Amino acid sequence: MQYQKRNISLLWLAQIISTAGDAIYQIALLWLVLDITGSSTTTGLVAMASFLPAMLFGLYAGVAADRYNRKLIMILSNLCQALIVLIIPILLHFDYKNILLIGILAFVRAVFSTFFPPALNALVPMIVTKDRLVKVNSILATSAQLAYLIGPLGAGLILSIVAIPYLFVFDSLSFILAILLLLFVLLPKQERKIEKRQISVKEIFSGIKFAKDNKPLGLMFILTIINNFFIMGPAFVGMLILVKESLGGTASDYAFVESGLALGMLLGSVFVYRISDRINIGKLLLLGMFLDGITYSVVYFVNSVSLVLFFIVIHGIGIPMITIARTAIIQKHAPNKFHGRLFSLVHLSVIGVTALSSAVVGIVANHVDIKIIFLIIGIGAALCGVMGYMNKRLREII
Repeated sequence: MQYQKRNISLLWLAQIISTAGDAIYQIALLWLVLDITGSSTTTGLVAMASFLPAMLFGLYAGVAADRYNRKLIMILSNLCQALIVLIIPILLHFDYKNILLIGILAFVRAVFSTFFPPALNALVPMIVTKDRLVKVNSILATSAQLAYLIGPLGAGLILSIVAIPYLFVFDSLSFILAILLLLFVLLPKQERKIEKRQISVKEIFSGIKFAKDNKPLGLMFILTIINNFFIMGPAFVGMLILVKESLGGTASDYAFVESGLALGMLLGSVFVYRISDRINIGKLLLLGMFLDGITYSVVYFVNSVSLVLFFIVIHGIGIPMITIARTAIIQKHAPNKFHGRLFSLVHLSVIGVTALSSAVVGIVANHVDIKIIFLIIGIGAALCGVMGYMNKRLREII
């Protein structure tokens, strides 16, 4: 397809820049809240506010991605996030440390963020042939992994020079740079058409109906929800508590651990790229779920930040197996007119569930040792892969 390589290169670079900003933002936001309040519960609730919009608006965002100009949605999403995140350092500059307001800003930023993933994932099949989807998704996935490697490393280095408020400024600038790159992405003519009629309630829930009627897809979404309930809260809130409270680490230590996760994900993406022609994507998905969980359970035995860093790299290898396989399954086995809605379900199943998981982990961590939490959730997440493997249709999907 014309301009395919150029479009992929632009999307790849835009994703590196904006996702690196996201990585910096996540570190800055949660560390700031825990530092101000000293409360794991409050930190968990603010994290929940950052992910709750995916649950509230995810289905609507999916229909919007199927109905409107996907490139425009991506640009507007980045622009609104850039403007909102700038408010936080302004508040901190005037020493106004209102956690409720910071939580509200995190929520509003996440509302606009919710519209980006389904638009991006629904756009890819329009510029890539089906036989190249897994490889192209692997390439695009490396942008996120590189970003989460570069972002936290950058945050750790920046924090050695300036204070946390400046991290929010870097996040805002990353969105502006990504927008400039997206402006040069060329799409098929039909993508530029914008429908004027309103989105109906039936359309909003049509993605759920489609997944329900397609049994392997439905099971995949159920496993995604369960797996992410176990994994995501510990990933965002639990790891912070482990490094800061249990192991006595610094903000820079936490940033470097997050970079270790990204390094593992990058290695995992390269692995998926190389074996994509030799393994069913269903088996790849389920293997990733098992590895995702079992590598978290061993955190129970760690007693230093360096050991956490080692195991988090191993843990990260399994994540692209899940995300790349899941994306390719939807792109291959569902018509393009449903892609936005189905990818919004993915976003809901991952980020929406993260809201609940983060809140639960923040509350439970007040009463249960964080290492015990990692042990339990790791075993639970690994069982998702085992249960999924028992279903032949999902296991053998290609």
